[in-house]
Amino acid sequence: MIFSLVPMLISWGIFIYVVLKIPYPETLTSANIFQVFSFFTSLFLSLSFTINLLLHFMFKSIIISFGIILIIVLKALNSLNIVSFGLTVIAFGLLLSYLKKQKSRLTSRSNVPKIRNLSRRKRH
Repeated sequence: MIFSLVPMLISWGIFIYVVLKIPYPETLTSANIFQVFSFFTSLFLSLSFTINLLLHFMFKSIIISFGIILIIVLKALNSLNIVSFGLTVIAFGLLLSYLKKQKSRLTSRSNVPKIRNLSRRKRH
């Protein structure tokens, strides 16, 4: 628990520093690459570590963080509406559902027939 808390606090500290010390651009399109990169990378790391603290699965928290940042970018570009929001949520929801661990017993030890048993059945 404490090992997950330290990176989260450090990344939020860096994000707060970036917000307070880097000059704020008028619009997202007028920002230089340093402003965009420093803001979004520190936000991404902060969100990832925070969500990882809740979910205890880093890859899912990375995907959720990308989804949140995509929604923020769409909002900053004035392109966020109900359709784009819905499509973004559906796309990242499908991506997360694809990563779920399947609990199928189709290939468990007891259900898989031995090859030698199959060949004996064909001979008789």
